[in-house]
Amino acid sequence: MSASTSFPIGATVTIDQLADDPYPVFHHVRATEPVTWAPAIGQWLVTSRDLIMEVLRDTAHFRTDDPRSPIRETFGPQMLSTEGALQRRYKSACAPPFNAKAVDALTPLVHEVVAAHAGALPATGAELRSAYAAPVAVATVARVLGLDPAGDGLLREWYDTFADALINYAGDPGTRSRAEAAVRAFRVSLRPVLASPDRASQALLHTLARAYPRLLDDEEIAANALIVLFGGIETTEASIANTLWAMLSHPSALDVGQLDAEAMDRCVEETFRWEPAVQTCSRYAPEAVTLGGVPLPAGAIVQCMLGAANRDPARYRAPDRWNPTRADPTPHLAFGFGRHFCLGAALARLEARTALLALFRRHPRSRLDSERPSRPHGHEFRKPPRLDVLWE
Repeated sequence: MSASTSFPIGATVTIDQLADDPYPVFHHVRATEPVTWAPAIGQWLVTSRDLIMEVLRDTAHFRTDDPRSPIRETFGPQMLSTEGALQRRYKSACAPPFNAKAVDALTPLVHEVVAAHAGALPATGAELRSAYAAPVAVATVARVLGLDPAGDGLLREWYDTFADALINYAGDPGTRSRAEAAVRAFRVSLRPVLASPDRASQALLHTLARAYPRLLDDEEIAANALIVLFGGIETTEASIANTLWAMLSHPSALDVGQLDAEAMDRCVEETFRWEPAVQTCSRYAPEAVTLGGVPLPAGAIVQCMLGAANRDPARYRAPDRWNPTRADPTPHLAFGFGRHFCLGAALARLEARTALLALFRRHPRSRLDSERPSRPHGHEFRKPPRLDVLWE
C-alpha cells in the first residue's frame, strides 16, 4: 500500500492551500491523519499540538542537523541547524543581547527607531508592511548586531533573497545562486567589523569579535549573524503586520486609540497564536521511528505545523477566533520550543508593542483600505503581501 493510499487526506494537500488559508486544511487533516504524508511537499506533516510537542522534545529521533536543511544550505552551520554541544556553544555566545535585562536596556533604541519611522509616514495613510513594519524590523536588528544604518536598504534586499531560498522547494538553481551571492556579500560586509571591532560597543558583532578567548571564529560569527538577521527581520516584521491586520479586521473588538501597553501585549500575543509568522518547524529523522502510531522511515522530513498546533481545539477554546482577552492556559508555539526556542522572542514582542502603540497614538482612526484588501499569506513565512491602511 502506498503512502498516498494510506494517507488520502494528506495526498490532497498542496502548498497553494497552505499558503492561502491553511487553517481549514489543518482541522481536516488533524481529525483523522494528525501525522500524514503530503506528496505535493514530499514531507510528513504533524498537525496535533501534543504530537508536535513530542517531536520537539525528542532530539534523539528528530533533529535539525541535516544536510537537506534549507537553513543550513543557505547560511551554513549555525544555532538553528546544529545539535548538542555545538548548538549550545553557538546559542550561548549569541544570547547576551536577547536576555530579559538586555532587551529592557534596548527599549530606548526601539523607541528611537519606531519614532523615526512613525514620524515619516504620510499624512493620510500608507502601505505599512513596507513603509513601517519592515524598516522598523531591519533597523532594530541591524543596530543590535552592530551594522551601519547606511546599509539597511541592502540588508532588506539580502533578506528577500534569503527568504526565497528558504522556500525554494523546487530547487531552482537561480534562487540558490542568488542566495549564495547574498551570503558572500554579507560576509564581506562583516570583515571590517570583525577585524577592528569597536571596543566600546555592546552590539553583538563587536562583542563576539573582541572576545578573548574567542567564543566563535569569523565563519561561525557570520553564519550565526545571518540567522539572527533573518529571524530578527522575519519575526518582527510579520508580528507587526499580522497584529495590525488582526486588530483592524476586528474593529468592534477594541478601541485602538485607548490601548495601553498591557492591552497591546495581549493583542500581539494572541496574534502570535492565531496567525504565527513562522508556520513550520522542520525536523529530520535519522532512523525509522513511530510517531502517533504512524511508522516514519529513516530520513523522513517532519514538518511540525506550528499554525496547526496553535489552533488545536484540544488545547484552545474557539481556536479560530482572534480573542485578545483569551485566558487559555496552554502557551502558543509561535517561537518554537526547547533548545531551539527563538532567541529574539522578547525583542520581537517589545518591537511589536512599541511600533503598534506609536502608530495608533498618532493615528487612532486607522482603518484598512477596502480598495486594496489583503490578508496574511505564505506556507512557511506568513504575513500580508502588502497592508494598506488609511487614517484621518
